[in-house]
Amino acid sequence: MDFSKKPMVEIIYRQSRIAKALGQPAKYSIIDFLLNSGPTSLDRLSKAIHRSKTTTCYHLSKLKSLELVRYETKTSGVIYWIKYEPELRGIIQALESYIKRAMKNIGSET
Repeated sequence: MDFSKKPMVEIIYRQSRIAKALGQPAKYSIIDFLLNSGPTSLDRLSKAIHRSKTTTCYHLSKLKSLELVRYETKTSGVIYWIKYEPELRGIIQALESYIKRAMKNIGSET
């Protein structure tokens, strides 16, 4: 038997990295806030998700590397927003729908 690792298909690899990021509450909160509030500053974002600016900046850098978040430097500071908003909104809505359905089913099983 050949137990050597086979290369993962690129799209599956990228999908799994995005799923992993969305599985982290701070990153999910950033995405959720940006989807609901639109482009915003680091200060406003860090206050909204109840994290320090340093921590928020760390999570934003990971989300930027996954191409989920974009930014622009302005005279007033850096502004962040969702890169592919319709697609990401669809993913978040699908997750919310799934969780609501799963929670409803859990309640009916007892």
